[in-house]
Amino acid sequence: MKNYIMTGILCIVLAAASLFLPSAVMEWQDEQRTGKSETEEVQEVVLREQVSMTLSEKLRLRSQDTVNALTLVNGKNYNQDTIAEQVRKEIGVLAEQEILIDFDADLLKVVEASAFFYVDMEDSERSIMLWEGVAESLDSQLTFTMDDETGKIVSFSQYIYEGVPYDEYDMQSTSVSVSRYAWDVSDMGIEELQEKAERWGDYLGYEVTDSHSVWIGEDFGIDTEEFTEHLERMISKGYSKEEAEILTAREWGLDISGRQFYANLEDEDDRIEYLLRPEKLMFRIEPIIS
Repeated sequence: MKNYIMTGILCIVLAAASLFLPSAVMEWQDEQRTGKSETEEVQEVVLREQVSMTLSEKLRLRSQDTVNALTLVNGKNYNQDTIAEQVRKEIGVLAEQEILIDFDADLLKVVEASAFFYVDMEDSERSIMLWEGVAESLDSQLTFTMDDETGKIVSFSQYIYEGVPYDEYDMQSTSVSVSRYAWDVSDMGIEELQEKAERWGDYLGYEVTDSHSVWIGEDFGIDTEEFTEHLERMISKGYSKEEAEILTAREWGLDISGRQFYANLEDEDDRIEYLLRPEKLMFRIEPIIS
């Protein structure tokens, strides 16, 4: 009788083990293969209706530490099927208004364009979409940033070169063949820079309210009373301020490699500073975000 009782107990134990042991074994095997899983808490972002933002607010948002950036296939107002046409349209306007330097928009092609979504992790009502990409013509390459909301190019860098002859230019290729860089625009005068700044302001819907230029070059940061007095004497002799700076720098043995031009742009709701920088191989217009 006792043996029957022990056999019955053993059968019950084995039956219970058969119910729970396989799952326990499988869980143990999974842990051996993948390691123990852990659950981490992450900050939840709930997107709400987006607030209206000025251009300076948008560009400042992009550089904030609390912003997360995502690469998207398409933007809200433009996608991969429509972005190239919009970029060509806007670059054509910049070329027509002579903001770009001798840019042939007729042979323009958009090499690449990617949409980026920037959202403030602490305030999800604040977010922007910007397109960044590259466009090329026969004589220049242009890197640009375009606002998805307005469709306006908000900054660019134009690289100027001498391209191959027209009959060797393959419009289906991914890039232009370049033989050598050709033009030097670093000596662009202050009047021309002022005009470009005003055209840039018109393009964005702003007005230039203030501007100034700074020479750049080796040791040109000199600012002594003697240097200033020499400038004033040159100006009193009939030289323009620009001519006086160049001549005085040469007399002092200073190397002038170009100038940077700063322009404050304003409309009724916004104020933003832009840098216009002509260099030997490039002309750049970009916002100054502090």
